[in-house]
Amino acid sequence: MKKAVLWVVVVVVMMSFSRIGFAQADIGFKGVGARLGYVMPEDPIENTLGFGAQAELGTIMPNLALSAILDYWKKSYDVGTNSNYGYSEFVIGALAKYYFKMNSAVKPYAGGGLGLVIGSSSWDYTNIFTGEKVSESESDTDIGIFIQGGAEYPISPNFTGFAELKYHLGGIDYFGIFIGFNYMLGQ
Repeated sequence: MKKAVLWVVVVVVMMSFSRIGFAQADIGFKGVGARLGYVMPEDPIENTLGFGAQAELGTIMPNLALSAILDYWKKSYDVGTNSNYGYSEFVIGALAKYYFKMNSAVKPYAGGGLGLVIGSSSWDYTNIFTGEKVSESESDTDIGIFIQGGAEYPISPNFTGFAELKYHLGGIDYFGIFIGFNYMLGQ
């Protein structure tokens, strides 16, 4: 009985907070942007460049914004005589960013989100018994979790530049440093 009462209290509190929060919501397609990053995956994959796109989807509350992202990176390298390896990762995700109140044009934020990670591995090698070239590949889909922090700065009334740090768990874990811009619609 105590558990049922506790659940009812939790649900009522959550619903009251959601009514307050969503009363100030401004959800919609607000902007689109591009990003370029330096991706540092876990060993044995070496560092590489990544790129992506994002959509700004408005705010839930005055300091809490939603975004959708698409990120891609790939790395190929030799792993010995007559063999090489390649890995690529495509991420489709949603994230929430909390903007800290500041008395300046710079808007620092911290946030996190979830994404669908599509990873693909490929390797080529020479069969030591037959001398035949062999190519193999496999792909995997995983759920990714990421946390990030960064800052935005207005470049013009419609353009905003940003720099951010991102740590991604899922697929191949990596740390990334990204820069980019957003074009805000209707500003």
